[in-house]
Amino acid sequence: MALIFPVTWFIGLVLLQLSLSTALLAAPDITITGLSAEQEANVRAYLPLSRETCSSPRWKVTRLFEQSPKQVQQALHALGYYHPKIGKALEWEEECWSSAFSIEPGAAMLISLVDIQVLGAGSSEGFFSELLQKNSIKQGDIVNHGTYDDLKKRLQALANAKGYFDSHFELKQLIVDPDKNRAEIRLHLQTGRRYYISRLELDENALSVEFSSQYLTIKPNQAYDRDNIIKSHQQLDFAEYFQDIQLKFLKSQAINYHAPLQVKLRNLPQHVLSAGVGYDTDLGFRLSAGYKNRYLNDSGHKFIADLNLSLKKSNLLLEYIWPLSNPLKDRLSFFAGITYEDTDHVDSQKIDLGIKLSNKLYGQLIMAEQLNFVAERYRNAESDPFETRFLLVPGISLSNVRAAKDELYVNGYKYLFKLNGAHRKVGSGVSFIQAQLNIKFAYATLWGGRILVDNNFGATGVDIFADLPSSYRFYAGGDNSVRGYDYKSIGQRDENGEVIGGRYLVTTSLEYEQQIVGNWSLAAFIDAGDAFSKDIDMQVGVGVGLRWYSLVGPLRVDIAMPTEDWSDVHFHFSLSTAL
Repeated sequence: MALIFPVTWFIGLVLLQLSLSTALLAAPDITITGLSAEQEANVRAYLPLSRETCSSPRWKVTRLFEQSPKQVQQALHALGYYHPKIGKALEWEEECWSSAFSIEPGAAMLISLVDIQVLGAGSSEGFFSELLQKNSIKQGDIVNHGTYDDLKKRLQALANAKGYFDSHFELKQLIVDPDKNRAEIRLHLQTGRRYYISRLELDENALSVEFSSQYLTIKPNQAYDRDNIIKSHQQLDFAEYFQDIQLKFLKSQAINYHAPLQVKLRNLPQHVLSAGVGYDTDLGFRLSAGYKNRYLNDSGHKFIADLNLSLKKSNLLLEYIWPLSNPLKDRLSFFAGITYEDTDHVDSQKIDLGIKLSNKLYGQLIMAEQLNFVAERYRNAESDPFETRFLLVPGISLSNVRAAKDELYVNGYKYLFKLNGAHRKVGSGVSFIQAQLNIKFAYATLWGGRILVDNNFGATGVDIFADLPSSYRFYAGGDNSVRGYDYKSIGQRDENGEVIGGRYLVTTSLEYEQQIVGNWSLAAFIDAGDAFSKDIDMQVGVGVGLRWYSLVGPLRVDIAMPTEDWSDVHFHFSLSTAL
């Protein structure tokens, strides 16, 4: 009993505090009739009375209530109604108070004259003309003080953004005649002269002034335009050389309306090291390491090295990148790579040496041409012991990505088309031509869900298929192909039933994903595909999965089964891309 009393007392005290807090925060009932939704919203915004609670002092509520007709008039004047009739009532009850307003807005104030002009040197500028053409203030409309003020701000802001820093309004009038319900609007913007950029003042850093200036869309003797300065800032940021980027127009140093643009740049660290450890069911445990030299010289040349190790597949890639005259769009790269793969169906060691020219056409649309020398030593069911092929493979690719991130997902689309080939008469041990296409879509649905569609197609024309190295044959199956099947276990088979890869590839995946809580989601999917040389025989896998969206990408855990054998359960664990 001694314990029950304090506990009961404590619970009662908590409930009392909660009830008092609720009373303090309770909102009174303020009723407004006779107005449109826009008018009522503006009246409530103007009324200080609407921000009081049931616990507000009586004297304060009474004073604000008596002042309310003036505030209602101000709210309706702003929307062009100057003759409102206002009825009001205030009632007090034991727990709270309430008020009611019955309002007739009266006749609207109409605009009888609109006189908006841009004067001075900017009068012939197209951007001012475009703004005035989009002006929503028209003769005969109901006057709106907010629209009038907004137009003034936009005219002044546009003048400043385009370098008319001395602009001012010679005339700005909104004249109302309450007796005649008529309003006149006059706005005359005097732009003055436009300012120009006399020269670019770039700080010295690890990169040459000539190279850094290639990221600027601004040239000396060009008219000041804030949009160009913002674009230049973005391009310097995208270059991945700089941090703490500052562009400042030194108007105080202007001579005859020409002033320098100061560009301050601080380089990112030159050397970048990375390392990681991971696991997926296709390749097992994996180790990765990377090194990047952001600027080997003052012309922005880069060097990248990436190493990935696992028991089944490992590769080392070295790349030297040479930015060209338009470094954000065009670059030349020289690369060398070594790949080792030893799985149930593929045993291959490959060396790549090549050169690639990449051109960004627009947005994220990139076209690349490359020439690749390949030396591959491979073995499979039809070629045992090992065989070696030397190839000279020219190729072209086209890729694009359009994506946007919401609270959890990255949605959009991406595609990659590749075409390459080789010929025995031009330094190759086999003649072939090969096309590949990957298309992936991810679109949001209602209630935190999204649909993913992933399609892969490939086709190869080859003179002797047995001479085609493993890396140019098609396989399907695994974490990122047809789930429910082992890695590269789907493909053309020989007379002994061994997978030897195929000339053609068709895989498709349809997945629905639903967010459940935070960064976690559930998924259900169906995959299908085949890698074949003659007759297609689509293998189908279905399953469910769990997703966790980490800082480095979505972590996927899937349980899948082939439809031909429901007892053959496969677990797939992998780290995938956001799209």
